[in-house]
Amino acid sequence: MQRLIFILLTIIPLLGSAQKQKTLSISNKRAISRYQEALSFFDKNDNVTAARYLNECIKIEPKFIEAYLVLGQVYMEMGDFEKSIDCYEKSHQINPDFFPRSYYTLGLLYYTNGKYNEALNSYNKYLTYNDNSASLKKMALQYVEKCKFSINAINHPVPYNPINIGININTYLDEYWPSLSVDENTIVYTVKLPKSEDVGMRGTRWQEDFYYSTRNEKGEWSKGIPLPGSINTEYNEGAQSLSADGNTMFFTICRGPCNLYYSVKNANGSWATPVKLPPTINTSKYSEKQPSISPDGKTLYFVSNRSGGLGGYDIWTSDHLPDGSWSNAKNLGEPVNSNGNEQSPFIHFDNQTLYFSTNGHIGLGSQDLFVSRKGKDGKWSKPINLGYPINTYKSEEGLIVNAKGTTAYYSTDINPENGRDIFTFELYPEIRPIPTSYVTGTVKDFKTLDPVEATISLVDLESRNEIVSPTDQAKSNFLVCLPTNKRYALFANAPGYLFYSEHFDLEGYHSFDKPFRVDVLLNRINKNEIIVMRNIFFETDSYQLKPESTVELDKLVELLKQNPTLKIQISGHTDNQGTEEYNIALSENRAKSVVEYLISKGISSERLTSKGYGESMPISTNNTDEGRAQNRRTEMKILEM
Repeated sequence: MQRLIFILLTIIPLLGSAQKQKTLSISNKRAISRYQEALSFFDKNDNVTAARYLNECIKIEPKFIEAYLVLGQVYMEMGDFEKSIDCYEKSHQINPDFFPRSYYTLGLLYYTNGKYNEALNSYNKYLTYNDNSASLKKMALQYVEKCKFSINAINHPVPYNPINIGININTYLDEYWPSLSVDENTIVYTVKLPKSEDVGMRGTRWQEDFYYSTRNEKGEWSKGIPLPGSINTEYNEGAQSLSADGNTMFFTICRGPCNLYYSVKNANGSWATPVKLPPTINTSKYSEKQPSISPDGKTLYFVSNRSGGLGGYDIWTSDHLPDGSWSNAKNLGEPVNSNGNEQSPFIHFDNQTLYFSTNGHIGLGSQDLFVSRKGKDGKWSKPINLGYPINTYKSEEGLIVNAKGTTAYYSTDINPENGRDIFTFELYPEIRPIPTSYVTGTVKDFKTLDPVEATISLVDLESRNEIVSPTDQAKSNFLVCLPTNKRYALFANAPGYLFYSEHFDLEGYHSFDKPFRVDVLLNRINKNEIIVMRNIFFETDSYQLKPESTVELDKLVELLKQNPTLKIQISGHTDNQGTEEYNIALSENRAKSVVEYLISKGISSERLTSKGYGESMPISTNNTDEGRAQNRRTEMKILEM
């Protein structure tokens, strides 16, 4: 609670009343003298001395109600909430109607310390008075709803069993802001370290740096150590977000106002010198912090108190554009943002589920954890409070969730003697994201098996949107997230090579512990080279192309336009279901459908031929569904260079 709130609600009205009446509730000059001295020390932020003088006032005059009210404010600022509450309650015993706004203040004290029934009574009592402050009444009504929500939440707790992540990560120091790679084998977190005054920023005692730990095959975390390289500096680094493959990190550095930076992991495992993100994201006047990079690398979520928002800190986004630049920041808007403070956004690996913390929606404490989901129309759902006891009267923030969507990681001071530690807990079903797997692999030359730097892209076949991480450009190793309720096409492209395609149907897929491994072998553009186009789809027993086939067909159009001397043959193949004559006709018509599409996109018919082979050239057995599916294929063969 901010000091200003209580000064406005208690001290200023009291002083104004005293000046008008030129008297206080008591007449003892010695008590009044001590009271005036207490106000002087309070104004100088010397709360210890102010409290001493106010207690002397009360000892002299036990019914000095103004002294109790001011002492309640002083104790609140000193962090002694029990004494603060006691002072306000005693003032009400002396005269319950002396200062009605003190019931609002007492309600806020009760609420922020988890005493919701008492807070509800205090707010309801305040609302019985005819206060001329419409804004204060509005806030009181909001807190009444928060109290009712909190009481109901405690009476209906959600499943919650926090588990300490272990002594290799958690120490006697504060550990917080965990971030996790998609394979859950690397965790990066912030550690609050003591430092001597002659290092870095003078006069400070603490230094925030990045540490990391890796998990072995037994699931055990290694001893946490500082991130190697140039990423840790004399300033405070924190609130980081790892890219899906763990090779790029976005984070906050505070040098006055906070701004956002990124660093890339070098081939030797060290981290490069931080690079500040551009002015389209960072401002000079306001703070930008707590980033979260989407799994496709295309959108950066962060919080900022810049102008144009709905409250104090709001969640904003910036898109990573094809030319490598970042778009102007855009406010995420309602219903996620509120007139309060939104903090610690985390976009899950499914790219549709957003976890965040806020005090602007109805909750139990100063910051509660919420979840919102993005629909197919791009709009965010009304945020859902994660419930009690995940949320309490304290401040909960900085939650992340593993790719499988089963386990949350966050920091808490649930054991205050150990400081803040990182814990995990299992998410109950209603607040889980879409389970996510991932595809990883290498790109090599088909003949030499030498690594080839290629651009990897993943396409959602339903929406035909391309899913590409900026860190996956021109690499021989790749990792791409796969929300498990969709169908995907994967492509690899490299100069001088034919493109490679693969298909993943994850509708109903449940084996999240077994990510896909693809070893991509690229064929050079040479005469008689053949590639299987695995993302050409037809209606059953038909040569009508399905709409999702255009994703791969457009890749072929691009290849032909980049290589205008190529002449190719499109070949159709079937399994052995049906008669030989039927399969020949079907395969020929399917090959012709592909050629007709290419011609419609501007490719000369003189460069294209088609042929149907029916069931005569199987590449797998026809005795299984999987084998027959492989035999039903469309191929492209280079006829002339």
